[in-house]
Parts: sequence; structure tokens; C-alpha cells
Amino acid sequence: LSSIRHLADKYEVRDFVRPRIGESHLVPLLGIHRRFADIDRSSLPESFVIKCTHGCRWIERVADRDAADWKAIGRRMEKWRRKDYSRVWGESLYRGLTGRLIIEPWLGGPGGGLEDVKIFVDRGTPLGGIVHTADEPKLYTGYDTRGAVVLPRREGRVNPPPPGCFDECLELAAVLGRGLPAVRVDFLVSDGRIHAGEMTFLTGAGLHPLLPGPAFTGSFDPREFDRRPILRES
Repeated sequence: LSSIRHLADKYEVRDFVRPRIGESHLVPLLGIHRRFADIDRSSLPESFVIKCTHGCRWIERVADRDAADWKAIGRRMEKWRRKDYSRVWGESLYRGLTGRLIIEPWLGGPGGGLEDVKIFVDRGTPLGGIVHTADEPKLYTGYDTRGAVVLPRREGRVNPPPPGCFDECLELAAVLGRGLPAVRVDFLVSDGRIHAGEMTFLTGAGLHPLLPGPAFTGSFDPREFDRRPILRES
């Protein structure tokens, strides 16, 4: 796993994305810090997001900088920053990553307005993806590469068509997934603009109960993650 460990780091992965699909597809960077105490609040915009670079879901969305409870946010972020995420779900990919805090602007509006498009890639070939809003991550629809629904929304809700940028997300994910046996590339979409969020190698720590098998996993053999090196540049 040593050849792809840097791709699990939410800051280091930017150096992988930039030369492949361009700076314009990166989320703007407001800061990278080793401790919460190092953050200069006065330099930040009204709304932004703070994430731990070395884990999953360790994120704090700040809607109003001046009204935020900074002490509470600091306690949470420092608690997460000091943890070893590889011990949470046994994902060795995260072992040894340095805990840091990355700050990015909130790309959605006051009420949300941000779509999360997750594309599954098998050896550089996109298989399809799931789409949800940033505020409702559990309410998602899965599509194949033609836009047909392969994973309906739960709770009997109507399945919307894929977003207009879905084909472009498939193309960008294919570029980023080249040289890897399997990866999920996550994009954040706001007002038609596509930003690469992160790259995930084990959706739900490999324990996701709902993904429709080969439709999203392709011919991926988990044993490939035991071979060296995993990342092969073409």
C-alpha cells in the first residue's frame, strides 16, 4: 500500500490531481495546519470547511465564522487530529499518515446547493457512480455510465436524472484512475463547476452493504492491494 498511501491524504492528493486534470479542478486552499491553534480566524471567509487530512468524515462545516463556537470546534478537530484513522475500521491505507487540518471554502450556498458525485473506476475505466447532495449523503442514486439507474433512491422517492456534468465527471475520473486497480473518485459540483474532492480505495471500509456488486466494482480483485507497487504510471 505504500505506493498509494499519499492518495488517501486530503492534502497530498492535490499533487496527484493537479498535473492530471488541472489546477482548475482543485478545491481552492485556504490553509493547511499542524494544530488547530495555528489557524488565523481573521484570515478566513464567512463560511468554510475544516477537515482532517488523514481520515474520513472528520470534517467541520462552519457557516458563520463570527458566530461559530471555536472552542467546541477546536476540541473536536484536535481530538480527531490526534487519532490514527487506520484503527477505526482497520484500513491500513491510513496507517502512518500525519494528522493535519486543511481549510477550504464552502462551495455551496447558505442552504446547501452542493452535489457530491462519486465515480467508481476499474483500471482506468469508469463503471458508473452515485450522486447525492452534501446535506443528504444517505439519500443517493446510483447510475451506470449511460445514466441508467442501477441503485435507486431509498424511501420510495423519485430517482432524478444524473447531473448535467456526469459525463465529464466520468472522463475526469478515468484520467485519475489510470494506473490503479480500483478507486472511487469523489467530485464536488457547484453551479456546474467540478472540483476533485478525494480518492477512496475502500468504500465504506470495504463493508458497504448496498453497492450493486460488479456494476461498481468491475473485475477488481482485493488481493491486488497486497502487490507492490500498486500505482503504475502509463
